[in-house]
Amino acid sequence: MTKVSIEVRISVMEEILNLLNPWWSDRWSEGSIPRRKYTQVLLSHLEDRLAGILIGSRRVGKTTILHQVINLILQKDIKPTHVLYVLLDHPKFSSYTLSQIIEEYRRLNDLKRDTKIFIFLDEVQYSQNWEQEVKALVDTERVKIYVSGSASTLISQKKAFLTGRYFKQIVEPLSFAEFLSFKGIKIAKTEGYRYRNYLEEYLRIGGYPEYVLSQNPQYFADLVEAVIFKDIVSLYGVRNPQLVRDLLLLLSDRCGHQTSFTKLGKILSLSTDTVREYIEYLKQTFLVTELPRFALSRNKQIYAAKKFYLNDSGLLFNLVGRLNIGSSSEQILFHALRQKYSQVFFYYENQFEVDFAVNVIDRPVLIESKYELGLNQEKIEGQLVAVAKQSKIKQVKIITKEKEEEHLKDGIELSYIPLWKFLLSE
Repeated sequence: MTKVSIEVRISVMEEILNLLNPWWSDRWSEGSIPRRKYTQVLLSHLEDRLAGILIGSRRVGKTTILHQVINLILQKDIKPTHVLYVLLDHPKFSSYTLSQIIEEYRRLNDLKRDTKIFIFLDEVQYSQNWEQEVKALVDTERVKIYVSGSASTLISQKKAFLTGRYFKQIVEPLSFAEFLSFKGIKIAKTEGYRYRNYLEEYLRIGGYPEYVLSQNPQYFADLVEAVIFKDIVSLYGVRNPQLVRDLLLLLSDRCGHQTSFTKLGKILSLSTDTVREYIEYLKQTFLVTELPRFALSRNKQIYAAKKFYLNDSGLLFNLVGRLNIGSSSEQILFHALRQKYSQVFFYYENQFEVDFAVNVIDRPVLIESKYELGLNQEKIEGQLVAVAKQSKIKQVKIITKEKEEEHLKDGIELSYIPLWKFLLSE
């Protein structure tokens, strides 16, 4: 390579790095709505040697969170030139290693090797051997590194190199509390009745930050397209992306209902193993989450039918084309339970199903989603109490639109809780 071409390549990298790091030369502030539940976790590790790994769906807000952390770091009187942000899916970085990018960054800012620097690597999965380079940096230099990625499998496969040198944080779509914050909604303690209208808006819109603010009708079509082609096809080598999309639509229609890999395979004319593989891709790219069956037998848990939920209610509404209040409220409840408890299952025994089973201080609790109770309250209670007694479970929660009540029935604690209140109790 000639001296001229090397100088041109360096000049191009310099230009991009300056564009991506405006705080080097200008007064800069990050004006997005804070997501403190994530920035606080990342900042709590600021002084340790661990690399922070931030993963989650495309467009869920990882880049914004990284910028918010940069903004908070700069408020700590850290020199702006000691903070580097790199977007690794930028085409101009495709031919460079991380070491080359960081070396050029040091040269641009005339930084000594012993100067502590803060490095933010966005969409890190696009850099080959990133995990080995991050390990070397963590082990040998004065750096604090945060990385983000959209494909859980790829990052999981690489973590072996970083054993004992990282912490992981999954970024979820906005919770109901965050949704209210993004919408600028403030509700007085005496106005709890107002939450229900905003909850039903949340069921339709979901929690992708950009969509909450813009509600662009093309948003979810573009999101699904990006995940399927940029993540699933390019990372996993899927040859027929239309089948992945069809599978996602089938799972949307069956949201919260038991289904099997075999049944889905028959509909799509795919083998059971291929369906299982494609669902794993949808899970690893944060479009779908699997809910296993509660069972004492490990075989029954592994081979029983599963339930699947999409990772966002706005995505569900968009793919199904209408609001099914029952499915949407159940899905929202499921994701809230995932945040509260380490393990969540559905219960199915003797032809009777309960939506969720969790452990609270080693005591199993059954949780039923009944946003619209209808006229069957006595029947629902009777069935839930029968299941609880059969399983020696003492507590049942029924999540509703507005009913709030507690009472004992045949020795079982029954609690009715409005969904909005349950979501805000996090």
